[in-house]
Amino acid sequence: MRGEPGTLFGVMRKRRTILAVFAHPDDEAYGPGGTLAHYAMQGDAVHLLTFTRGEAGSLGVSKELEPDELARLRTIELKVASEALGLSSQKIVGWPDSGLASMPFEDGVGVVGDALRLHEPDVLITFHREGVSRHPDHTTVYGWVMEAFARTDVKTVARVYGWGILEELCKPQRPERDMASIPQDEIAARIPLSEEAYQRKVESIHAHVTQITFFDRLKEWFGDYRSVNDAEYFELAASRVPQPQPVVDDLFAGLPA
Repeated sequence: MRGEPGTLFGVMRKRRTILAVFAHPDDEAYGPGGTLAHYAMQGDAVHLLTFTRGEAGSLGVSKELEPDELARLRTIELKVASEALGLSSQKIVGWPDSGLASMPFEDGVGVVGDALRLHEPDVLITFHREGVSRHPDHTTVYGWVMEAFARTDVKTVARVYGWGILEELCKPQRPERDMASIPQDEIAARIPLSEEAYQRKVESIHAHVTQITFFDRLKEWFGDYRSVNDAEYFELAASRVPQPQPVVDDLFAGLPA
């Protein structure tokens, strides 16, 4: 994969680590894919934990496929998308799509806790607390991540950021649904996307072939998709180390070098 340790401006530095935790294949791409690519491009370790194989997907060709076949295809798609973003690793737990809320809470917390011990991240990324689309799988994963963060004794883990969508972008995306945006006064991080980070995000979206009709809708709604992807936005869901400013442009801001 592309995310290899290296130098920044010719200077060796400690490799920082992010663990992103989401529910479905494509959450990482349509979500904070540009941010994940941004840090991977800098040589940081970026790991992805995905709980389901996406067998309950209902977009486009997904409706014509049996659940096992859809899960097989989406597993492959996630691998390709992860390579496009430059991720250091990706893992699918394989729990039931659209059924995470029925799984034992302690088991979900345990899976995230195991990933924290394995990767020893500095920063965790997951959904905004309301799950962006309010999908029960999304909000369930958020709860597991928050509890695992609260319990962990992994000393490196400093913050949890929740990715979300600006209010002005929610209604055009799905005017028929009540999307959950990040309130303006709760934005704690704005990560600007370079052209390469944006292009890697788009490449990762295209890797999710079974879900590509959603990208077609986004381009119809917004016209210029790049114009609404100049940056990605996060709430500060939990932190052990204060941010140096109320809104930062680096998820590692204020953490030990």
